[in-house]
Amino acid sequence: MVKKGMKLYQTCCATVKEVEQFVKNHRLHEKKKVYISIFAHEKDERLKREIIQKVQQLLPEATMLQMVGGTFSNQVIVSFMILEEDEASTEQLDEMRKQIEISEQYYKSLFEHNPDIVYSTDLQGNFTSVNPAFEKVFGYRAEEILHTNALDYIKKEDVSRVRRYFYRALKGKVQQYNLEIPTKSGEVYLFQIKNVPIIVNGEKVGIYGIGRDITKQKKAEEKIIYLAYYDTETRLPNRVKFTELLNEAIAEAKKEKRSLAVLFIDMDRFKIINDTIGHYAGDEIIKQIADRLRKVIPDGSYLGRFGGDKFSLLMTQQVDVQRIIEWAKKMLRAIAVPFIYEEKEFFITASIGVSIYPNDGLDAQSLLKNADIAMNRAKQQGGNRIKLYSTKMNEQALYRIELESYLRKALEKDEFFLVYQPLIDLETGAIFGSEALLRWNHPKIGLVSPTEFIPIAEEIGLIHEIGRWVLKEACTQTKKWHDLGLGPLTVSVNVSATQFQQPTFLEDVKWALNVSKLPPHCLNLELTESLMLRNISYSIHVMKQLQALGVKVSIDDFGTGYSSLSYLKSLPIDSLKIDRSFIQQIHEDRSHIAIVKAIITMGYGLRLKVVAEGVETLEQMKLLKRLKCHYAQGYIIFKPLAADEFEKQVMKRERMSNL
Repeated sequence: MVKKGMKLYQTCCATVKEVEQFVKNHRLHEKKKVYISIFAHEKDERLKREIIQKVQQLLPEATMLQMVGGTFSNQVIVSFMILEEDEASTEQLDEMRKQIEISEQYYKSLFEHNPDIVYSTDLQGNFTSVNPAFEKVFGYRAEEILHTNALDYIKKEDVSRVRRYFYRALKGKVQQYNLEIPTKSGEVYLFQIKNVPIIVNGEKVGIYGIGRDITKQKKAEEKIIYLAYYDTETRLPNRVKFTELLNEAIAEAKKEKRSLAVLFIDMDRFKIINDTIGHYAGDEIIKQIADRLRKVIPDGSYLGRFGGDKFSLLMTQQVDVQRIIEWAKKMLRAIAVPFIYEEKEFFITASIGVSIYPNDGLDAQSLLKNADIAMNRAKQQGGNRIKLYSTKMNEQALYRIELESYLRKALEKDEFFLVYQPLIDLETGAIFGSEALLRWNHPKIGLVSPTEFIPIAEEIGLIHEIGRWVLKEACTQTKKWHDLGLGPLTVSVNVSATQFQQPTFLEDVKWALNVSKLPPHCLNLELTESLMLRNISYSIHVMKQLQALGVKVSIDDFGTGYSSLSYLKSLPIDSLKIDRSFIQQIHEDRSHIAIVKAIITMGYGLRLKVVAEGVETLEQMKLLKRLKCHYAQGYIIFKPLAADEFEKQVMKRERMSNL
């Protein structure tokens, strides 16, 4: 504390001009007796000498009390002690020195002993001082960094933000903000920075910055947040985080009017694993399960863990029952692969329950509850299965699963058969061939529509095997009719896109012809427009090879594609089959008459035969005759017939034509 009769003036200066201004502002040149103390770092010797010279010019009568060194880099502390008496006694001078030293130590502690980084800049943001903590943390020596701009040491994306804080501080407003700052070695620390203006004699001359390292604090906070929202063993979102994600997804789905699916996946009888090999081993297997599920879940999905052996999945893209079932089955298969722990195999199955937004709930709690209910139903039925909360959807899904299971065995159990729909020549009325149509009669569920089982067969890879059987059966039956003297009947066989794209398709056709001994020109393969246009160059290549064998090629459902006309002239085909949608409305819509007429005319121009399918009335057949369509098939002529019934109809027609 400064004693009575003494006055202490103190300033921290970086330039001679600041000292000069300080002396003038405090009118020190008017004081009777001034004692001066200068405190400066050894590195600032030049600045110290310049300040001494200036002070001696301004205060020629002043007494230099002491000049000491320190670590207050690039700043000089100048202390002026004024006595009210004219002269100071030795005792008073000692007291002055003591007071000045105390004051200077207080002043210097701001920099030297502060564990936080402390720095100052001029009005342009150039460093004018840095404390030892700054040098230690960032790895820069003071002489490296002084007089360089502070903005050069932060990330580019933070420059504009920090510049705003700097100018706000210059306006007199203390600024506080968090900033990541890289060190010289490249490490990054998070600091809580405070900027305050440096005011000398009422004038702002720069900025002081004080920074506290909060990196550890931030990491601790992040860890607390992580523990609150994520499962530590699997690193998956926990119940709280998953529910939060579900709420966000529901809000988006509501705006976009789309569906979501929530799946609960619970391991069956997992308690046995824990009781047998212990909870630690059980946790290791749970981690493996989480890893397997991560690898098989669809895009746009979020996997979570609800504790124990229960997982949750949120599906947000292309949500339909069929796709849900497909992905759920993938997850069941992934879990069913044996787990290895300490050289032992463990077999695990799971039960999956599904709820769908908005049908099974409009909020997170309802969807989670209903998925849980569905999962428990799956467990009650023995586990290792999928159950949908919606009864109707569940029945559809179960029916499809059941159908797939039966379909895999249908061929070996001889459950498929063919029916033949006669094709007639519209000019003569004679039956010249048939279209072979696949049917499936299952002993339990009865007749199954091809529209139901063909897509499943394509999806699970059975269509190739079934297609081979159809080709052989149709060719064999047609050759039998030839041998019975029914004439050179032809047979048309539909080819699916998946079957046609098989590299072995051409060999399958050759095999069927070879086994049946049917002349190749009596076989007609029907391909859809979309099938051929999927890979036009490959399709043309295969069709040319078929024609080289003598096999006929026809475009089925013509008129429903998009680009057929531009490719038609280059396709190696023998006939066009007008799609039934045009025939059915040929009397009701004049535009359909125009389309049918145009197709027939085009067929004649390209020397192609034209077949009308789906003929159901006499009026349709008469109109097609007038338009000079070559062939027709449909219910008004014949429904699809079993092989023996087809024989009878051909024989009957022959007898009638001979009368």
